Amino acid sequence: MLKATEAEIETVREYFEWQAPDLQVVFLQKVYSEAVLNTRHDVWDIHTNKDRWWVITGGTNLYSQAQFPNMDLALTFHIGLMLRIPRTEEQQENDLRVLPFEPVLEKMEDVGAAMTQAHNLADYQAVGVRCRETLLALIGAAQDAAAWTDAPPQRANFRAWTEIIFNALLPSESNKERRGAIKQTLESAWTFTNWLTHAKSATWLDADMAHALTQQAVQIAMTQILRALRGVPEACPQCGSSYLEPEHGENSSAPGVLWERPACTDCDWTGRPVPVLDTEAGRPIIMREGEQTHEHSIMTVPLRMIAKPGDPVIAPLQAMETGPPEHVVYFAYGSNMSTVRLRERMPSCEPLGIATLPGHALRFHKRSKDKSGKCNAFATDDGQSVVGVLFSFDPAERATLDRAEGVGNGYEHATVTVINDEGRRRKVLTYLASPDAIDDALKPYSWYKDFVLSGCAEHGLPADYVAAYVQAVAAASDPDTTRDARERAKLGATFSPAS
Repeated sequence: MLKATEAEIETVREYFEWQAPDLQVVFLQKVYSEAVLNTRHDVWDIHTNKDRWWVITGGTNLYSQAQFPNMDLALTFHIGLMLRIPRTEEQQENDLRVLPFEPVLEKMEDVGAAMTQAHNLADYQAVGVRCRETLLALIGAAQDAAAWTDAPPQRANFRAWTEIIFNALLPSESNKERRGAIKQTLESAWTFTNWLTHAKSATWLDADMAHALTQQAVQIAMTQILRALRGVPEACPQCGSSYLEPEHGENSSAPGVLWERPACTDCDWTGRPVPVLDTEAGRPIIMREGEQTHEHSIMTVPLRMIAKPGDPVIAPLQAMETGPPEHVVYFAYGSNMSTVRLRERMPSCEPLGIATLPGHALRFHKRSKDKSGKCNAFATDDGQSVVGVLFSFDPAERATLDRAEGVGNGYEHATVTVINDEGRRRKVLTYLASPDAIDDALKPYSWYKDFVLSGCAEHGLPADYVAAYVQAVAAASDPDTTRDARERAKLGATFSPAS
């Protein structure tokens, strides 16, 4: 048995209970650790109320000990799997959105790899060095992508370039707070990582903080720069909608080059196309020939040993029962707490009980397509929590929920750790507002607020929570009276909003 921190134990427990919510962990221990290609893989032996499993980190996955009785073979399989997992089309498409910042993301991955190997002072300082290199790569990539000034400072002058780039991207007094927030985020990351590179008292927590600060700074800065480089307006100039999505295509006059343009989902407006990728340049890390398949199989012969010619035949496992895929567990905290409303989108949904999301506060500030405010679980550090309802649903219905929530246009998927009504922590799906979709001046329409109140009453959320975070929120009348009547009809006559 190897030593493990409480944080490691809790992380592995949460991961397992997220992957296997029908099983209860009764014992777990870290039994082995190995580093391969700068990635550390820790092997955990998990005992549940029904069976035993391996959980292996470094691309965390779990393996049944009925199929992998031998730990070494499970680890070998895991490492090979992590090396061979193909990049999905969705991932490749997401990568297009961050060109020309590939070197920055590669350096960010190097920081993550360094974190897995960080065990002493020199390692922690090395994380600081890699974070600093990442921030310099960010500014360098921005310099290469556009001409920001006629009098450029030295290429590595991080602070000067930060001022130049974001003064150009966010000019005028109306952008003062946005501009200041981005500069402050970048300055904090730069100052802290530079300190870490020489700090004699640095700890693993300092390295982790530098990693987190750098990730946040890179993400925020890249978003702003890419929007400018690709000519993405804040709203559709034709209809005013903020629901803009990237479209990809090719130009017959420039074969082999992939182009991207913003397109409005509410009308036929499209923006100016810009080249984002030379499809004939570069090569994937893993080259494949022959037919590829997405089919999977489950081994029926236990991997107790590597069989050699002439060895006795190993008996296969008993036939495994198969059935429908396990349901997804979803944390609803706004209008979707109303089972009536949620079943419109996911007929299979079933409530599982109340749960609490620590470190977040309920806000009605997510900008909606109808110009009102919708609910968001906003991350805070002041001890607040969001109370909501857990639902299970058929994974085949998830795409419908994604469309209804507007994923990519105001809400984003998130995996969060909640505490259920039995006091157990579990990772679940939820939706959180994108930072650029938040407006604290917004109010919810009264019918939307009533849906939230209906869900609170239906599932018995704490009265003091409902009073403070829902009933106390000022609502506005929906100017679209037809929509107001339609939504209220869904609530039914059984719900009477509290005064």
